[in-house]
Amino acid sequence: MKSALLGLLIACTTLSSPQVLRPDLAGKVVDSTGRPLAHTTVMVYHAGVKTGFSTYCPSCYADCGKRVLTDLDGNFRIKSLAPNLWFELLAIQDGYVPTFSEKADPAKTPTVEIHLAPKPPSGDFSGTIRGHVVDESGSPISDAVVEPVGILEGKASIYGMVDGLEPMAVTNKMGDFEISYARPIPKMLLNVEARAMAPKFITMPTGQERHSVALSEGAAITGRIVANGKPISNAEIGLIPKNRGGFDGELAIIGDPYKEIRIGTNADGTFTATNVPEVKEWYVYAKMQSLSQGAVDPVEVQIKEKGQYVHAPDLVVQRGYRLSGKVVLSDKKPLPPGMRITIESDRVWDAQTTTLAQDGNFKFANLPAGDYHISPAVKGYAPKGTRFHPFETTASVSNDIKSLTVRVFPRASIEF
Repeated sequence: MKSALLGLLIACTTLSSPQVLRPDLAGKVVDSTGRPLAHTTVMVYHAGVKTGFSTYCPSCYADCGKRVLTDLDGNFRIKSLAPNLWFELLAIQDGYVPTFSEKADPAKTPTVEIHLAPKPPSGDFSGTIRGHVVDESGSPISDAVVEPVGILEGKASIYGMVDGLEPMAVTNKMGDFEISYARPIPKMLLNVEARAMAPKFITMPTGQERHSVALSEGAAITGRIVANGKPISNAEIGLIPKNRGGFDGELAIIGDPYKEIRIGTNADGTFTATNVPEVKEWYVYAKMQSLSQGAVDPVEVQIKEKGQYVHAPDLVVQRGYRLSGKVVLSDKKPLPPGMRITIESDRVWDAQTTTLAQDGNFKFANLPAGDYHISPAVKGYAPKGTRFHPFETTASVSNDIKSLTVRVFPRASIEF
């Protein structure tokens, strides 16, 4: 054990994963007449694998959420995207209908054109929220991104993408925005984000009146990652609330369901995450796939006051564990090519995905100790999980695990 750990730590400054060539995706946004639209927000909204099959959430890939503004000629470029994914972009401009692009593979279609249609005038605000985003001094914030998290329709709270609901809005120069739903509803739950500000959830009623939401700069969390006392550069750090929570009836918020914050380390191994929502407890961790060797146990950080600057304990690279096994189809049919499997931490927002070998074998490395969900993505098949994790199996990792068998069954045969 000691010799293995020593070998891990000798070249500690190179423990971050090697860089791979990551393509850009460029394009242009125009109106219905072909006129270029300047200062339009273009964001990566969905992504997916180019080959094979995956059940991974299409809005959960690391590149989702990247956004840029078009220049005076309507041109944009989103840099450094994952080479193995296709992307769907969303263009948003005040006064126009938010519009998705076609799925684009940067390797085959390095440029896309998105056409925006003007919003038709309407005096009916029974399904529309009208908002105004400001900072703590009351000054308007332009280019803030407002995303509907859920709507209340009748007695039902509906979350996620909803037919007839505009997917997003961006504030104009006056800080104003509108989001509409196809039918009358009383209110929406929103997530509001702006550059140099901490994100915020707010429930807002529909109607003609415009309601304000004030954003603050939030807190800051700083720290460093080391191996044998030496810094690790170019590692990716994640932050997630300890009490991740979720959403309930009547658009109620449970816990602290903020998105993961990601940031890279500097040459000296340090990092500073700014504009952190001021919830009490956070996990800070190194993303598994950003380290070529070893693993890091998450550390806990507490934010005790508004605007606090918090120093996290050092993230220390240690020996990571391995988990290997085989996916077996219950009907003994051959495994289709290009199938995948994902292992996801139960404690933090961190996962690894790998392609299954033709015989169903798989390997994961650099795992910190902890509990994990294992999700095979085999088209038409799934493991028999539990009510709350129906298509997953679980594993508790405290040492190397070999020969784990994951049996999958035709989905039509699974009952809960």
